[in-house]
Amino acid sequence: MEEQELNYIKVRAGTSRDEDSYKTDANLSDQGRLYAEKMGRVLLQHREKERQDLKARGGPDIPLKPLRVWTSTRRRTIETADWLYEQGYSVRQRTQLSQLNPGVCEKMSERRIRAEMPEEVAKHEADPYHHRYPRAESYHDLAVRLEPIILELERQQDDLLIIAHESVLRVLYGYLMACNATDIPSLSFPRNEIVEIIPASYNNEATSIRVPDLPPEIIPSSPEDLEIPVPPSEGPSGAATPMVLGTPRISPKSGTPRITTTSPNDGLLTPQGSGEGSLLLVERALRD
Repeated sequence: MEEQELNYIKVRAGTSRDEDSYKTDANLSDQGRLYAEKMGRVLLQHREKERQDLKARGGPDIPLKPLRVWTSTRRRTIETADWLYEQGYSVRQRTQLSQLNPGVCEKMSERRIRAEMPEEVAKHEADPYHHRYPRAESYHDLAVRLEPIILELERQQDDLLIIAHESVLRVLYGYLMACNATDIPSLSFPRNEIVEIIPASYNNEATSIRVPDLPPEIIPSSPEDLEIPVPPSEGPSGAATPMVLGTPRISPKSGTPRITTTSPNDGLLTPQGSGEGSLLLVERALRD
């Protein structure tokens, strides 16, 4: 008899009223609030469908595992969780889930960064995971900050939804899916996807749950809310290689478009999957 699996679910926050500012703790825009509700509805529908599919395969007709929600302390992530909170779900704010600090590069265009800091750009292109711009954090710094979160989520027995900035989702996904460190700065999480990760003993599995009918302007992956350049792949040069979740296909179980991949075995980050749940990742607020 099949049992329910533990899921980690990750999603970007909605857009906020000051999308390009790190220092400004802006509220969600109107589009951001609409996104938050639509995302929440899609997620709950997906969970119920998974329960019905489990029952149809001979599994027990039991309630779903509780869903817990973690956000950062930034308003846009908290407000993205408001609709789920109103439905009765537990929401917890975690300071460690705040986005990567861009330092002096906040609101600077890539052209300006390259013109004013060519030596820093060269260092960044050589090692985008460890390099930090002046008064900024590197992705390695962010990973160290997230270590207590990672240790705690591995002990979770309930399904967990994480609403965070895309920089945070990159690090968490990179850890759980054993990505190479050099790939992490290039991971992409568009807003019309909820990433679900199901832990297993050896290879975790990630699937993408589509959020349909979003305005096209809010879907693209984040310019990191800080326009720090990430170099394109140039083969063996050491530049980051963009990583995507996989090739869209139609799931034979649900008939809905999904993206599926399993974690590689050669990654520099090695998760210790419990096989007991799943994680949902969601982030970024919609801003005017």
